[in-house]
This record gives sequence, structure tokens and C-alpha cells, in this order.
Amino acid sequence: MTAFMHRYIIAIALFSQFSCADIFMGPDLRDTPRSNFDYLCKTIEERYSLFEIKNIDWDSVKTKYSDKIDNEMTRDELFEVLGNMLGELEDGHVNIDTDWDYARNWDWYLDYPSNFNFNILERNYLGRKHWRPGPFLATILPDSIGYVYYASFAPPIKAGELNALFDYLKNCKAVIFDIRSNGGGKLDNVRKIAERFADTTRLGAKFYYKSGKGKNDFDGPFDYEIKPSKGTRFTKNVVILTNRKSYSASTFFPAIMSAFPHVTLMGDKTGGGGGIPYYFELPNGWPFRFSTTYTIDTKGRNIELGIEPDIKVELSPEDEAKGVDTMIEKARAFLLEKMNG
Repeated sequence: MTAFMHRYIIAIALFSQFSCADIFMGPDLRDTPRSNFDYLCKTIEERYSLFEIKNIDWDSVKTKYSDKIDNEMTRDELFEVLGNMLGELEDGHVNIDTDWDYARNWDWYLDYPSNFNFNILERNYLGRKHWRPGPFLATILPDSIGYVYYASFAPPIKAGELNALFDYLKNCKAVIFDIRSNGGGKLDNVRKIAERFADTTRLGAKFYYKSGKGKNDFDGPFDYEIKPSKGTRFTKNVVILTNRKSYSASTFFPAIMSAFPHVTLMGDKTGGGGGIPYYFELPNGWPFRFSTTYTIDTKGRNIELGIEPDIKVELSPEDEAKGVDTMIEKARAFLLEKMNG
């Protein structure tokens, strides 16, 4: 087996099972603030996959924070400097984990409207008699339009749960699949759900893996195909609702589903997170992670910065005050027009 094929097999396995993958690669270095800083900088420089799309000059970032490192500094001071430096990457998949805190960047959704109110959804749309097959909340709206809310791609999905959900939906004329405020999870779940909407085998995306230390040392492209499930499927019109808090796997999912002609994306631009993160470890034992791949959808978009909807819709404050979800109502109206057209 060639080295390329070996990396290919590893990359495919990681891509299919991704849930912020638990892959640790640790150094054998002295534990000082400077050595921790240098190791973090070097590892990111060699393996981070998204400098180009984000137009980041990592040398400038290193220089900016290098002067803040002092071997007499406390662990809290070191954590703050390293966390702030990683924040320059503006990437929700870039973190340092300690016993007392978790360095993070959530600007990809905190600076935007939520466009989601679960209280309205629960009380005025799902109601008391909705179905709960596994992680899904499902009901049938007027005009025989199915509605599904899916809060997280993280929990494992059983085939029986998917069969129950899609058997419930099979007589609907159309379906709204809502992944607003879904923070992501396993790409294996993305595939399992997408297969239930597949009309035929289609290319969903291509991804590239940072395989070497050089700026352009990537393996790929690797095709990510979606094949029709052998279980119950739904291939009539589908609307997928997204907001800025649809991140990681919840950006992969609409990107992949946009390859299907019966699927329409509606709502707000997703939060992004199109790179698969690896875990590493600093000399002092702190785990850290960052993205080591990038993904291109079938429309040629690098999905790291988010996926634009086909139809932009915001949650109206006036509607929200009345207990109405603007985005669900717009999706219903759109699907009704499709059904009657």
C-alpha cells in the first residue's frame, strides 16, 4: 500500500466518523511557557488547513503574541495568551482544553440574530402529540407537510429510529427539516440522514486533507458520495431550515443536501465549520485541536465560512411576539406553491 493510499483510507475513516475526532499527537518537550507556545505555533503552522480562505498571516500572529510569553508567567496567564492567539483564527473548531476553562471562539454566531425560538416551536408547532423517534421531534403540519426538528448530530442514530421517522413522513406531500441551532456532531449521522432523502447516488462534496508541512501540502480531493438508503426514503420536496448556529456537521448537511434537486435551503447563512479538527497535546498536557481539512461542495464553495441559503428568511420580531415562526411559515408557503404548481 502506498503512503498516499494509507493517508486516503485514514482520511475517509475520519471523515465518516467525525465528531471532533479524538486523535491525539503529543510532543516530548520541556514544559515551559515558551516551549508550549513554540510547539503550538509550529503545529498550527504545519497542519492548519484554512489560512488561505481566511487570509490569515500566521507569522504576524506569532509575532504579535510572542512578546507576551514569559517563562515566569502563571498557567492562567499562559492559557489566556494561547487562547487569545488561537482566537485570531476565528474558527469554532480551534480550542485548548484545561481543567478550569475551554478556550473558544463563538463569534460565528454570537454576533448574529438567533432566528430561532424553541419555546414557540414547542408550544405552537410541535404541541403535545408530536413524535419522538430517537433524537428527532416530528409532527404533521396542515396541508400534509411534515416537520422535523433535529437538535444535534452528536448522538448515535439507530436504523430503527430512521425507519420510524421516515415511515411517519412517507405520506406527507413535502417535508421541512429544521436544523437551526444544531451545533453539529458526527458526519456519519449526516450521511445516514442524507441517504434517506437521496433520489439517486450523487456527489455531495469533495474534501482535502493537510498531509504535509508545506503551505500547499494537501491530499485530495476525496469524493463524499451519498447513496440512496435501503430503508424508507423521502424524495418529494424538502426545505432545510438553518441559522447561524447551524455549525460543523450542520453546515456539512445542507451543503451536501444542496446537491439534490428536490431540496431547498432556507433561513440564514450557516455558521460554517467545514474543516475536520484533529486533537493534539501541548508539552504541559493541555489538549488542543484545530482544523486539518477543508471541504468544497458541488457548487464549488469552500464551506468553512458557512453556506448561504437558497432563500433568505429572518425570524420577524413581530411574528415572534405573536408566537409565530416566520421561517416555518415561509417554508410552508413555499412548499404549498411547489405542491400546487
